[in-house]
Amino acid sequence: MNHPSIDRIPQNWPLRDLSSSVSVGQMEWHVQMAGAETDENGAKKPVALLLHGTGSSAHSWAELLPALAKSHWVIAPDLPGHGFTISHQSEQLSLTLITHKLAELLRALGVEQIDSIIGHSAGATLGLQYSLLYPAPKRILGLNPSLVSLPSFYHSFLAPLINPIATSSFVSSMIADLLPFTSMIDKLLDSTNSKLNGIQRERYKLLFKQKNHINGSLNFMAATDIPNLLAHAHEITSELTFLVANQDSWVRKKELLAVIHRYFPRSTVIQKDGGHLFHEANPEAAMAIIQSALDLAQ
Repeated sequence: MNHPSIDRIPQNWPLRDLSSSVSVGQMEWHVQMAGAETDENGAKKPVALLLHGTGSSAHSWAELLPALAKSHWVIAPDLPGHGFTISHQSEQLSLTLITHKLAELLRALGVEQIDSIIGHSAGATLGLQYSLLYPAPKRILGLNPSLVSLPSFYHSFLAPLINPIATSSFVSSMIADLLPFTSMIDKLLDSTNSKLNGIQRERYKLLFKQKNHINGSLNFMAATDIPNLLAHAHEITSELTFLVANQDSWVRKKELLAVIHRYFPRSTVIQKDGGHLFHEANPEAAMAIIQSALDLAQ
């Protein structure tokens, strides 16, 4: 495992002092880590893995990561194709492939067992997939989990046609060039029904100026196979808690609750007023929910 420079990370990026660049295979991961690996007695502290959603990055945990680091060793990566994680190999992303790459990163960091996965949107979906393929964490907390699938005909007929177009480098470059001159990112953020401030919005605008970030976001979104994950949901052994935001217009409450009740009947469900980016718009409320879930599971 090599540790390249973090020069590619902007100087004003949230929690940059916690950033590391970790080279594993063809990937140069941007990872933010905080908290000691061991306590004062030399015992290993519990590991909390934070997984952001599609189109975001580790920056979305900026208001939560330091508080979690008081009791955990916290690891928050930019997922493949997102943020400042770089791949030197062109490949089609999928939930399974990202899961394997995530496991490679964790092995490189010396992580033997994850205690808690806290995932937002598609990050929660990734956490569930991880628990099926690798040693399951004790608990998974999904914040507005992306478990509401597009219609089955999309996966059968349209996805193979859309992927080569929507995820091409040409289209990604064109979008990256055009976005700074449009209000598209503000409209996109407004559509989450989450009240983000100007600084938070500027961070997303910076991310979407990068063609690799756009390509990775579109790629992951198009290739994620939610029906396959749900077909194996009964095999998940981790304790599950789901936060469902009442005003989330991206992962709608009614449909999401129906999926959770059908496929994860033993999970704990918490409903709160807020939008899709609840943890960014309401970090104190989100931290209280996370801490409660972690405390109850001790």
